[in-house]
Amino acid sequence: MDDGILIYVPAVNARIHYTFGFVFGILGVPYRFTTKLEEFVAYNGPKFSYTQSRLSSEFHVHASGLLQEKGLHRHRIVTKKWEGLTVIFPSETEASLPFDIFSGIFYLISRYEEYVNDAGDEHGRFGYQQSLAYREGFLEQPLVDLWLDRFKKVFEAQHPGFRFPEPHFYFRPLLSVSISHLFKHKGLIRQLGGVVENLFLFQFKNVSQRILYAFTRKRDPYDTFYKIIALKKQYEHPLLSFFLIGPFTDFDHNVSLNRPAFRKVIKTMSDYSEVGLMISYYKALDEETIKSRRLQLERLIHKPVDKTHFHYYRHRVPQSYRLLSKLEFSEDYSCGYPKHIGYRASTAHPFYFYDLEEEEPTELLVFPVVVTDYHLNFIHRLSPEQALEKLLEIGRQTRKTGGHFQPLFHNSVLSEYEDWKNWSNVYIKVLENYAT
Repeated sequence: MDDGILIYVPAVNARIHYTFGFVFGILGVPYRFTTKLEEFVAYNGPKFSYTQSRLSSEFHVHASGLLQEKGLHRHRIVTKKWEGLTVIFPSETEASLPFDIFSGIFYLISRYEEYVNDAGDEHGRFGYQQSLAYREGFLEQPLVDLWLDRFKKVFEAQHPGFRFPEPHFYFRPLLSVSISHLFKHKGLIRQLGGVVENLFLFQFKNVSQRILYAFTRKRDPYDTFYKIIALKKQYEHPLLSFFLIGPFTDFDHNVSLNRPAFRKVIKTMSDYSEVGLMISYYKALDEETIKSRRLQLERLIHKPVDKTHFHYYRHRVPQSYRLLSKLEFSEDYSCGYPKHIGYRASTAHPFYFYDLEEEEPTELLVFPVVVTDYHLNFIHRLSPEQALEKLLEIGRQTRKTGGHFQPLFHNSVLSEYEDWKNWSNVYIKVLENYAT
């Protein structure tokens, strides 16, 4: 028992090391491989074989072959149902599980389908409609985590006296600051441009509001950072904030970093929150620009910046992750879909980016972003009450199977301004339920 679980495999390669490392990191027990049959037979502790055929009466997972392959192939993914869950890589031979759980996990967390599907949406992104999870109806399930929950029960039933530890749950809200101020600190040209646009669209109320906020001492509605900090102090929860910096474009509308007010926001927030770089829309693959903006942030807050989020989720696998790895960022928070709630990699756990073209894992840790206030408010058109229930439901699901519950909010969620009326309570209630 001191050696943990022993796994018999005919050979060990990079895919097997990567997948089993991810799995047993979640399960929280030590494990080791053996390629020696006599050692496996003689071992009296918990064990199983991962081979093409069962050796004897041991716990056995059928190896379908994906983890033994090299390179990319267009697999025809067959699905079946097992205890109410969709499974892939079903086993045709007798095994303790009706599918190759390890190939299934590797396929999903390596984002294999994104390598072999070149189609993109209008922003060049892999769309949720293209995903296996959407087509098969499990996009809103942490399917990998649910598989592992079933695996634990089946394995424990065959090994009396052995128990896996309780799953670990982690909560941290993410803050997206893509527009720090709605009206103030935009500069005269942008203000005049906004007025002209509002007049052209007959948005006369917006004109008066713009003038009121831009040219008086009234606090900008999106300047909610004092509220965020107060709640951080009250609930003592971890917080990670991403700041978009760079010039104004069709898609990037933040205040200039040259504005003292914006610099003050970033510096103040860095005292209460980790700070990450939001990579702008048009510079998603521009190495020099990303390096430059990272350096600007680091010089401003006097702390290293090693976490990223792509604005509009405008990234592609593997190019974007490969660039972040090259630049030695340690974590990325873009593994989600901009137009749908869902588990892009079918897990609520972070995982290291595995470069399928190079056949090696990297040190870039990828964090799922399952749900955002934007999804709830503007995509799914939920009321604040419905949005809160959805967030609590996702949180409960994550707590049950373990994992990271990290909903992403914008600073506007606490503004109580126009489309965000009555949304403050959503943010506060999430903290009440999961930060304590």
